Amino acid sequence: MPFSESDIVDLTGKVVIVTGGNSGLGLQTVKVLASKNARVYLACRSVEKFEQAITEIEDACSSSVVKNISFLQLDLASAATASAAADEFNTKEDKLHILYNNAGVMGTPKGKISDDGYEYQFAVNTFALFVFTYHLLPTLQSTAVSSSPRSVRIINTASSGAKQAGREGIPLDSSPTVGAEYLPSQCYGHSKIGVVLLTRQFAKRYPSILSFAPHPGPVQSNLTRELGIPAWVMAILNKIVFKPVEHGALTQLFAGTSLTLTTKENGAYLVPLAKVEPKLPHQQCYDDVFGEKLWDWCMTAMRKLEDNTR
Repeated sequence: MPFSESDIVDLTGKVVIVTGGNSGLGLQTVKVLASKNARVYLACRSVEKFEQAITEIEDACSSSVVKNISFLQLDLASAATASAAADEFNTKEDKLHILYNNAGVMGTPKGKISDDGYEYQFAVNTFALFVFTYHLLPTLQSTAVSSSPRSVRIINTASSGAKQAGREGIPLDSSPTVGAEYLPSQCYGHSKIGVVLLTRQFAKRYPSILSFAPHPGPVQSNLTRELGIPAWVMAILNKIVFKPVEHGALTQLFAGTSLTLTTKENGAYLVPLAKVEPKLPHQQCYDDVFGEKLWDWCMTAMRKLEDNTR
């Protein structure tokens, strides 16, 4: 039988963060986990977005579900705001069982640069994901010590869109902005290669935590808002191509909660519906030597930015 929400066990006592939890896949993930009695931190850019999400959840769920949800302000536009959000969470909680790095952007205009000087999609989808997760690692590790094996997890939403990158992959050395001169679709590919590579690095470096990179498949969400697709075309695509978020969220819910996943799958790429996929979406995703280089790049960039703000 395929995985379904009914397969998720009771999550009483579990603490979860879902980034980008105010819409789309993130909102659906929040709804399901909170309905399973997890204490869920809905991480998004503003309290207004949080309140809009809560209104939607109230319309769909019981009041007991809403009581399980808290706000965490998170803006992935810069390393400083990403690390500040992690620090804020660490003042509120001493445990974190599941981190869903679900937030992301796609198709931002060519040449758009983050506050830190990097191509915007790479900055949000890869670099800020690293910074936010890195500052939560002590809490994740200590939670793993006191929790049942394989229950503490990092879930980084991946995409088959990684294949949109050129054959050379992430231009880590050749571009000071890591790709702002490339087409938006290529930049999205760079960022999603980065997600897979970092997931494999988290798995290798922190084996007490299971890390997975699920690809949700084509989903009805606002992720496509900057692609300039006419509304009538999107209406057709939503009927024949894109799946409802209830379906799209299942693979990442499986990655975060399934008791069948083991240490043998740690670092795996998953595809719909809830399947471990050995074939990665881009050749560079297999290159763990480059993955180590990307990790070191992220560390160096993060520390440089931190030093500059002191």
